[in-house]
Amino acid sequence: MQWWCASSQGVAWSWAWRPYIGVWLFIILLAIAYLLYSRRAGSSDRRHILLFSAGLLSLWVALDWPLGPLGSGYLASVHMLRYLLISLIAPPLLLLGVPKQAYESLGNRPRALVFLGNTTQPLVAFFIFNVVISITHWPSLVDRLMVTQIGSFFLDIIWLAAGVVFWWPVVSPVPEWPRFTHVWKLAYLGLNGIIIRPVFFILLFSKFPAYAIYELAPPIGTASALSDQQFAAGIMKLGSAWVMLIAMGFVFFSWVRSSENTSSDRA
Repeated sequence: MQWWCASSQGVAWSWAWRPYIGVWLFIILLAIAYLLYSRRAGSSDRRHILLFSAGLLSLWVALDWPLGPLGSGYLASVHMLRYLLISLIAPPLLLLGVPKQAYESLGNRPRALVFLGNTTQPLVAFFIFNVVISITHWPSLVDRLMVTQIGSFFLDIIWLAAGVVFWWPVVSPVPEWPRFTHVWKLAYLGLNGIIIRPVFFILLFSKFPAYAIYELAPPIGTASALSDQQFAAGIMKLGSAWVMLIAMGFVFFSWVRSSENTSSDRA
């Protein structure tokens, strides 16, 4: 029995349900850590619980059956869908779900504070995220990592960590970490929405399948590996753009509300 999703290397796809114990343990450990931290912080806000639960659900859907094994060894398009869930959808929900008191308690851990201060500066976070995402989608690296459970686990964790770093400047409930105005948040998200990574061109315009694991996988449906790869490129670009656009909408309306509150306070 596999503990994490990885390429099945020639085994035909089956819709028979399969458990992935490692995924379940990972989600359960995150939930336990959240509950313990929330209790220490003295927070029981239902909104925080719902947001964190939504983040965990997004992770679980991406990592477990059927998306996990489908994206790990059969369809490049599902691989990209998993990337969106793990890096762009789950992290902001998880961060928004953590109570402010828990973030402030990090002030008692100087090393963690220095690390977060360095890695979550907007320019640094933007650079880290886009470099990590570009490298971890490179065909030769994906083909090497996805054939083992350890490699697939490493890739998923890197995606999640990069997503947390990217979203921290936007959704951190502690304004001082870092100081990032609404205008700059909109620019930050907008730039990430329009940026075109080299791997996108490879997937969209290559005349041959770029990923060996998906080219050699037993087919699912009638779509060719090349067509599925081009669909994956569309998901990567358009999916990311839509997530950024929705996030920009939330930032904009948050900006309007804060401006209205400031005006009413002055009045």
